[in-house]
Amino acid sequence: MGQDQRLSCFFDRFAPGPLLVAHRGHRACFPENTPAAFADSLGRCGMIELDVRLSKDGVAVVYHDHVLTRTTDADLVAAELGLIGLAVVDWRLDQLRRLDAGSWFLRHDPFGTLASGIADRGQVLASLPQRIPTLREILAWAVSHRMPLNIELKDMEQPLANERLAITVVREVAAARADALVLLSSFNHPMLRLCRSLAPTIALAVLQEEEYPPDPIGYLRALGACAYHLADTLVDTAILRAARSAGIHVNVFTVNDPVRQRQLFGVGVTGIFTDFLPEKQAASHLE
Repeated sequence: MGQDQRLSCFFDRFAPGPLLVAHRGHRACFPENTPAAFADSLGRCGMIELDVRLSKDGVAVVYHDHVLTRTTDADLVAAELGLIGLAVVDWRLDQLRRLDAGSWFLRHDPFGTLASGIADRGQVLASLPQRIPTLREILAWAVSHRMPLNIELKDMEQPLANERLAITVVREVAAARADALVLLSSFNHPMLRLCRSLAPTIALAVLQEEEYPPDPIGYLRALGACAYHLADTLVDTAILRAARSAGIHVNVFTVNDPVRQRQLFGVGVTGIFTDFLPEKQAASHLE
């Protein structure tokens, strides 16, 4: 098998047609990065994107932000536990488990979907409490539902912590026997290099949001990436075509406007990360 064919194989398993990726789950209608948001994505998308960090005791947990305050009641619980730090890495897993990671959605209605009726307040309320899940739990769930996952490794802001995160994620994916369902991505490209050396069979995607490297296609090939994940503002049709010609798929984040989605699919984008998902479909996301 040639290099271009090998790079493409992760995406070859998807059914033909535009690929929608649920950004942190169906976060327009349920609290992001929670089991409820992931469950509501089933039948609405082809893949789910989630974010992973390490807890203080080295457990890979599904959470986006560096600090806990935006989507949990960490301020209150920290006072109860006598904790000072509010970063994810300052809390052990048992402490993180005490946090309410869902009620904030009802209070803040971040996408206005509760007010507009797109999201059902009763369904969200019935799903509470939502806790911060571990990567192990979500991998087991994804395997049982045959749901592909894009796992974004967040920058832990320390080289040794980044190395531990990459090693932990690769081990968890292997333990779950989820290699074929997982695409690892990161803005921290050295973490991707480490993942490639640890697990050559797990697909990689390079995240980019500011500017291209001098030779984007060569850069992607050197990393062994099968996909380029670009901010919508960075989409360049010439680079897009060059990537697709090289067997590298291009997926764009985060696009909620259906008109813009159609434009991007029209110029050859493989997938779109979105916060809003369509009605549930009976068809499978995998061939």
